[in-house]
Amino acid sequence: MDDSSNKKFFWIAVIIISGWNMGSIFILMITRYRTDSTSIGVTTTYIHWSNTFPGISICLVKNKPTEAFTQAIRQRAPPDKKIENIYVKNIYEYLFLIPENSNIKEAYCNGWNSTCGVNILEMRKEFLAQSCKTIIKELYFGNKLIEDCESIFNFHELEVGNCFLANNLMDYKTIEKLPLKYTSSDKVRNVTIVLHNDLLYKYQLYIHSPEDLPYFNAEVFSVTTRPTVYSFNIEELHNNIEVIDEKVNQRMCKFPQETPHSRFVYSFSTCMSRIRMQMEIDACNCSVFNAQDGVNYCDIKGVKCLQDANISNKVKDYVSINLVCLPSCMEQQISFVGTIEKGTEQRDFHVEIDIASPASARFYRIVTQSRLDLIVAVGGVIGLFIGASLLNILEVISMILQKTKLLIWH
Repeated sequence: MDDSSNKKFFWIAVIIISGWNMGSIFILMITRYRTDSTSIGVTTTYIHWSNTFPGISICLVKNKPTEAFTQAIRQRAPPDKKIENIYVKNIYEYLFLIPENSNIKEAYCNGWNSTCGVNILEMRKEFLAQSCKTIIKELYFGNKLIEDCESIFNFHELEVGNCFLANNLMDYKTIEKLPLKYTSSDKVRNVTIVLHNDLLYKYQLYIHSPEDLPYFNAEVFSVTTRPTVYSFNIEELHNNIEVIDEKVNQRMCKFPQETPHSRFVYSFSTCMSRIRMQMEIDACNCSVFNAQDGVNYCDIKGVKCLQDANISNKVKDYVSINLVCLPSCMEQQISFVGTIEKGTEQRDFHVEIDIASPASARFYRIVTQSRLDLIVAVGGVIGLFIGASLLNILEVISMILQKTKLLIWH
């Protein structure tokens, strides 16, 4: 084999290896751009921060039927119907129907219509509070009395029942407009709530990020007549303005406005609730959630269907396997510190939510590789392996001109 053949094979091998390397780098760059175009960093300039208090939700849960409730049931019944206590108890369970707490017995409604002889949605309006003024006796923020609880708490019918939400994006357009804020210089960072002791219902407390809502798999905190302090630490996650322009599958999170639902902002919890509602409709043609949007509210047979369908576990399995509910891009990192009981039993319910210490760090999500960065990187690779830089092009032009000049002279 002569020298010219060896040179040909050598340059062919060089070109093939260079092309393979260039292709591999292209694939790595495009993969990184598609899957890892953002990153999260930490900043510690906390002196100037205005921090957002977490969302607070107080939801009504069953306690025990009152005499007034029992009499109302008897008055609604036809004169020829004998009302047993077990029937009253069944209607009471129906009144507080939520996905994870259904003790309704279909057998106790024999001889009645499909809703056990009552309009349960009308009864909820009659017997369950729909204004925070009905349930909140006193409200303090930073140990300062809030005269009007409705400036903080708003009523909503949710998956877990009748709830009152504070500092929630469901009621405010932006996080900057939320009413409960604190700074690192504030010595007192708490919300104290005194609730009326109504025998018909008790209360459950949910602490979550401002875009979230209480849902069937959320952590619950008890509200009792013994004054209790729940302490938390909060770390916030902020986003550079360019992040929202990235594709969802690149940043792997969603912003509150990226929601298919007109009533709710996007969050992991609302995604879970929406999937649960759809699974309830598919399985039983009714739901115990979102009745305002025209969804059939479950009658007694529908409730029995939901009890047998085991929807909660199906939702959890579906979400974990298919990764359909992404986290919120603004989700607070909430760490439970502990519980302190203060004083003795009171007549009313007392609960305090305390921020144990102001945040000394804040997370920022930034774009590390935009489309322009990808173009520059591709150009760099081409220049490295092919030599297609401006200098190389000028050298080629210069060589052509020199050879042309020699040919002309000879």
